[in-house]
Amino acid sequence: MRKIVGVLAIVLLGLGACVQEPTFSSTPAIQFKSIKKITKTSNDGFGGTVKIDSVIMSINFQDAEGDLGLTESQLKSDVKYKDFRNFEVAVLLRKNGVFIPITFRPALGGLMNFNFKPNQKPGPIEGSIDYSTQFVYAFYKGYSPEFTPKNDTLKFKIFIRDNAFNQSNTIETDPIIIFQD
Repeated sequence: MRKIVGVLAIVLLGLGACVQEPTFSSTPAIQFKSIKKITKTSNDGFGGTVKIDSVIMSINFQDAEGDLGLTESQLKSDVKYKDFRNFEVAVLLRKNGVFIPITFRPALGGLMNFNFKPNQKPGPIEGSIDYSTQFVYAFYKGYSPEFTPKNDTLKFKIFIRDNAFNQSNTIETDPIIIFQD
């Protein structure tokens, strides 16, 4: 019996050593995972309160080289990353049943300024990214003249770039309502 258990353990260890790394594309691939809203009340700085909708978007990603995100030293040492944005988010607002693009200043998204692989060893990587933005009820017109005081429906389009400037596919989130009573 001990001999069988010993042989079985060796076979299982051997099988574990044969695990093959996944094969992903050099172009990052993303999938929509989820979107949620958290409404909170905060101090407005003038003795009153203000309602805020925090919208959290989650995506799954895969990349062959794992070259997602930049370290501070990469940003400082390589001029090609001077105005680099590796996480882009476009806003779509529903008007008359149709989603139209809305321009935000400053644009949503930005820079994932950390390396997803701390050891920086090249190789396939997959995981998820959460991105959050806030909408303050009192400033609804400051986001876009198209916004209304309540019940605006938004969707977001997202894509990412790896450090070699390969751009992923673009995904759309599910719709979400902001500025609800």
